[in-house]
Amino acid sequence: MVRLICYNIEYCEGIEGIWYQYLEFWKIFFPPKKLDQQLVEALKRMKPDILALCEVDVGSFRARGKDEVRFLEQKLNFHNFVEKIKYPVQGWLKLFHHLPILDKQANAIISKYKISKVKYHVFHEGTKRMIIETTMHVPQKVTLLLAHLALGTRTRARQIQELIGIVNSIKNPVILMGDFNTFNGEGEITQLLQKTHLKDKIGMDKQSLSLTEPAWHPSRRLDYILTSRKIKVKKYSVLNFHFSDHLPLMVEFEVKKSRGYRRV
Repeated sequence: MVRLICYNIEYCEGIEGIWYQYLEFWKIFFPPKKLDQQLVEALKRMKPDILALCEVDVGSFRARGKDEVRFLEQKLNFHNFVEKIKYPVQGWLKLFHHLPILDKQANAIISKYKISKVKYHVFHEGTKRMIIETTMHVPQKVTLLLAHLALGTRTRARQIQELIGIVNSIKNPVILMGDFNTFNGEGEITQLLQKTHLKDKIGMDKQSLSLTEPAWHPSRRLDYILTSRKIKVKKYSVLNFHFSDHLPLMVEFEVKKSRGYRRV
């Protein structure tokens, strides 16, 4: 059984989403010093095999020069990771790669399992355009896609159309996850589910709300883990973590074995 956690950690700024916390703007530059270690201790209790992160700092002065991805990999005793700055290197957004803090804002996947292939897709629109694709051996091959979608409704809709094409081009079993920013509700991903083989298993979690943001009092669902038919989801949970303004998702899954055929 593989345990996967997907979490927007908001650069470890420690804001749970209460409106007045956003007035504490200094946390953008000087977040709580021990929050990442507290996150480590919480994750150790959950014992994930794969950790997918949105909004992680990979070495700016906000993180005191520390790559939070490498820090988590070492503290959790993982063996493989991939990290990628969220902004493209073409067009005007390439300027973000030369601005303090922005040049270290990334998404990442950390894993105990072997990664044999890494590929990056770039949305044609939006500010956050990077999609991470990895082939993970669990031990069967599974393709993971991690995305952080746009804040604007129209741009987000066009990004979802691009995701449909990406998912349908992959032959392995697929897990698509991330912060989708679906401020208008789950209906925004209806076409994504209809035009791909992906399924939303959130209904398996009978013990908690399916809402993920803001963490202190969730009122909307922005975060998703979607799985293809060959992924057998055994458990789907929204975790009661309060290290950012999002709540993390956790799934336990296994890959269905392909049926063989014998000649008679």
